[in-house]
Order: sequence, then structure tokens, then C-alpha cells
Amino acid sequence: MDESERLRAFAVSLGDVARLWRGQIDRRLRPSGLSFMQWLTLSQLSRAGRDVVQKDLAALVSIEGPTMVGILDRLVGSGLVERRVSATDRRANTVHLTTGGHDKLDEIEGELQALREDMLAGLSGPDLESGIRIFKHIVERGRS
Repeated sequence: MDESERLRAFAVSLGDVARLWRGQIDRRLRPSGLSFMQWLTLSQLSRAGRDVVQKDLAALVSIEGPTMVGILDRLVGSGLVERRVSATDRRANTVHLTTGGHDKLDEIEGELQALREDMLAGLSGPDLESGIRIFKHIVERGRS
């Protein structure tokens, strides 16, 4: 296999893994009432550790603003997040996890840990570290 074929095979495999991983998360979260995108939004809010403006949250989740509005509407309706007028820009809303949102993330973490253990079973520490290095490289190249 030449370099071009290896690059193509890797890219196709990466896409397959991403779709499969997302589908598995959706399946595991369905009983909790969350979708992959709702979980990802809650997770990004939790990790931000600061006030996040709605448009910046959309960028963190890699979706367009109008799509984020619908996701947030559902999360607000479920009591998992709340919008507040930004202290620095009255035209913008910041988004915050509620106590219920924190509780929901805690509740589903066990299910997601079980998924990671199932899907990554048999990979050694060095295998995982190599994969992390590869993914970080791709992310850095994609953002530059």
C-alpha cells in the first residue's frame, strides 16, 4: 500500500469510527432522554468553567448558531440549562448548566464509561496514547 492509499484508508477509517462512536453514544443515552448533541453541549458547558456565550458554545460543539438554538431550547425545556443575559453584552445570552444539568451529566457518566470500556477493550496503554497523539495532531492541523 502506497502513501496515498494509506492516507485514504486512514481517513475512511476515521470517518467510520466517528460515525460509529456517535451512534453508540446516541444509543446508550436514549434511555436518559438525551441525544449525542445534547450531551455534547452539556459536556462542553461543564468543561468550559466560565460563562459561555451562545454563539461561542455553538463553535465549541462545531455546529451553526441556529442549530444550537434548537438544542438549547430543548435543554432549557428539560431544566438542564438556562440562558442569562450577558453581563458584558446585553445583546448576547450566556448559557449555564443548572443543578439538574450537572446531575444529568453525573447520571450518564457511568453509561459512557461503560461504552468507552466496551469499545476500547483490548487496546494497551501505548496504543491509546498513540491514538491520542494522532487525534491531537489532526485537530491541530484542522484548526490551523
